[in-house]
Order: sequence, then C-alpha cells, then structure tokens
Amino acid sequence: MKPVLLTASIAALIAVAACNQTEQASTNQPVPDNATGNAVASAAPGSVAPQQAYDIRHERYEEMGDSLKAINRELKGGSPDVPRIQREAATLAGLAEQIPSWFPAGSGPDVHTKSRAKAEVWSDPQGFSQAHARYLEQAQRFNRVAQGGDVNAIRTAAQDLGKSCSNCHDRYRGPER
Repeated sequence: MKPVLLTASIAALIAVAACNQTEQASTNQPVPDNATGNAVASAAPGSVAPQQAYDIRHERYEEMGDSLKAINRELKGGSPDVPRIQREAATLAGLAEQIPSWFPAGSGPDVHTKSRAKAEVWSDPQGFSQAHARYLEQAQRFNRVAQGGDVNAIRTAAQDLGKSCSNCHDRYRGPER
C-alpha cells in the first residue's frame, strides 16, 4: 500500500508543479530568463495596464543599465570575463526586442509623474519605432559579436551599441525627475 501512496503523492506533486508553471506563464508578469537568470517582461503588447507600464519599463531599463555597466566593467578590466559579457549581451538583445510593449497608450508622464518618457513616444509612433529599430539592430549585432568571443571585436561593437542608445534618449527621453 505504501508504494501506491508514494506514487500517488509524486504524481500529485508533478501535477501541481505543472499547474504552477502554466499559471506563471499566463500571468503576463516578469519571469526569469533561463539563459541569463535575469527577469524579462513576458507581457504581451496591450496586456499591461497603463499604470503598471511605468513600473515594468523602469525595471527593464534598470536591467539594461545593469547589463551595460557589467559589460563596460569587464571591458575595462585586464582580462574580461567573456562568458559574463555574452550573458549580458543576450539579456540586452532580448530586452531590446520588448521595448515597444513597454509603452502602451496612456502610460506616459501624465499617468506617472516620474516617467522620463516624453509625449513624443506616443505622438510620433513612427519615429519612435524607427529609433527602436536602430537600437534593436545594434543590440542584436552586439550580441552576435559577443557570442563570437573576440574581445577586440566586442570592444568595438560595445562602442557602437553605446552610441545607439541616443536613438531614443535624444528625442524620446526627458530629464530625471
């Protein structure tokens, strides 16, 4: 009788674990990225309330900043930790793809006073989309170069990536509040 009880208990635990994974995937909340261990937004465009968009946007941009800082620290050191750079590059590329979903209509500075997003994000969607596309291209390029492992090429690509941030910052990002 004990083996049957043990088997039933294991089956129940597996079922609960599977339900929890399905529930976590369907909540549209940030979940850990298995490749990097970093949290990434999993919300589908339009599924985030405008009031929540600022928090998600802020958290994701903080992650991007942390990744950029880690990459720059490694590249300034005598012997860069290439696997660390590769992980951070993958994080940046993954988050870069999600950026448009962080700006649903009605989530600007009129909703959250700390938002640095300018109204132009929403009044000039084509320009914002083009600026995002240029950054995304550089983030993906940097990721490909980083995955190659050539430190000199990574240094050059990192400079290009850093410059590409201005695609959005110059026109669509305001001063700190």
